[in-house]
Amino acid sequence: MDYGRLVAAMGIVWFHSQAPGARLAYAALPFFLVLLATPSRAGLRVRAQRLLLPFLRWSAIYAALGTALSLRHHQPPLGWWDWPMLLTGTSLHLWFLPFAFLVAMLTPMLTRRKVAPIAALWGAAAFCLFGTPEGIPLAQWSFGLIPVLVGIAYFTNGWRIAAATLILCWLMLTLGRPSADNVTILAGTGIALVVLAVRVAPTRLSSWCAGLSMWVYLAHPLILVAGRTAGLSGFALGIFAILGSLLLAQGIEAAMPRRPRARYIDKAAS
Repeated sequence: MDYGRLVAAMGIVWFHSQAPGARLAYAALPFFLVLLATPSRAGLRVRAQRLLLPFLRWSAIYAALGTALSLRHHQPPLGWWDWPMLLTGTSLHLWFLPFAFLVAMLTPMLTRRKVAPIAALWGAAAFCLFGTPEGIPLAQWSFGLIPVLVGIAYFTNGWRIAAATLILCWLMLTLGRPSADNVTILAGTGIALVVLAVRVAPTRLSSWCAGLSMWVYLAHPLILVAGRTAGLSGFALGIFAILGSLLLAQGIEAAMPRRPRARYIDKAAS
């Protein structure tokens, strides 16, 4: 699972770079969303510290970046601001953090036996009848609904029910509301279920991968801005973004205080 997190983080970087194969890399997002259901003993106060504080800090960083870019292009300093940013952060990819906290609050109500699979099927039926929301952040939250509920079903009911739930949801969505996102959700969620079923002994390398994964996710738009400013695009931008994000993530990890560090997607997001 730890190795998968880092690979998925790099997949999201590749998707945001819009390099060739970006649509395939988008399956990394539902992979992450499934892992939000990982059981944790942390209370809501601890999860708020691990999720909402980074949300505020990184929102401040991207707010400063947006203002600097606006001034550089002789635009209003706050021309980048939009009210949905109160829930998504000042960079759209930060929506993941408050959504993870919302999942943490709702998970106890869904861990009763077979509640999550039923909720997932009802969600898929609602999407077929009424469509998926298009506004921010409801569009992102609706994308995450089925992967999260399948993840809860996995940890509560086992992989067979989780896999059956995923297949039924995918069939309902494909027949009732065809979309490229249906395949993305099926692929990413299915890969997550396979990875969850494979258990290997943790190592220093796996711990390093887990520690870097969320830093890569949070910081990679900074590298993308640098790459695009340098005139990179396509495959070259994708490679530059992945390598640059890994180096920046390692720098952030090395700068953290020497104490047991929270592994965001492992402890915080679960």
